[in-house]
Amino acid sequence: MANKKSLVPSESPATGKAKAKPAAKRRIPQQERGHKTIEVILQATGEEIARGGLAKLTTKRIAEAAGMSVGGLYEYFPNKEAVIHALASQWLERVKDGVAAVHPTKTGCVDLIRYLGMVYEAVRPQYQQVSGVSVLISLLASVPELKALERQIDLQVNALLTDAISYLLPYVGKDQCSAVARTLTILDHYLLIESNMRDPAHAAMFDMHHRICQHALASHFILMNEQARLAAASAEPQSDPQPVSWPAPRPEAPPDVT
Repeated sequence: MANKKSLVPSESPATGKAKAKPAAKRRIPQQERGHKTIEVILQATGEEIARGGLAKLTTKRIAEAAGMSVGGLYEYFPNKEAVIHALASQWLERVKDGVAAVHPTKTGCVDLIRYLGMVYEAVRPQYQQVSGVSVLISLLASVPELKALERQIDLQVNALLTDAISYLLPYVGKDQCSAVARTLTILDHYLLIESNMRDPAHAAMFDMHHRICQHALASHFILMNEQARLAAASAEPQSDPQPVSWPAPRPEAPPDVT
């Protein structure tokens, strides 16, 4: 990729020659039909990327795969860079939506280990079922416009995870919750890439190792939260007899690795 300021070379609708254009949608749909058309275009783009990679991707191929004319495609997107940008944005937003959907305040989950497992399962389909996702992920790391977009969504995802972990571990500091959220995001992301794209033959092993790491980290913070809770309780003035404080329930057992 010689010029990182553009995703891939774009074509002029009139001449078919390469021409740099801004990566933005040309028309914002106001009706449900328009939104469905956008969805069809993005789905077709992902399938074309999965089939032939970026090198063979053209607006003509996208339009044909979407069952529309090139002119119809240009009503929504000025070039293929804009389509790719929208596809990457959609993928990132769906990852974020998956994390938001399993927040403890929405699911009623009260166990950190179970919650982290729910997060992993919520985002896993975005790595398994999205056409062309491996190419999109590589672009997120190499194209400045997409890298900035990823950073923006990443901050939102980390905020969601931090809030959920703080909710489940109220005696652990917010900065520590944010740090563990970031650690788990990195762990989830790269293990999902390994198990679904680079080495699917060992997916079961990667999943088992993921659970072990997740369990160890979560157990450490559960213990930290309980210790801080007991310290806070002992520091409070106790003029009247206090009711018995039962210990917090033990987290679920770690995975069997034998």
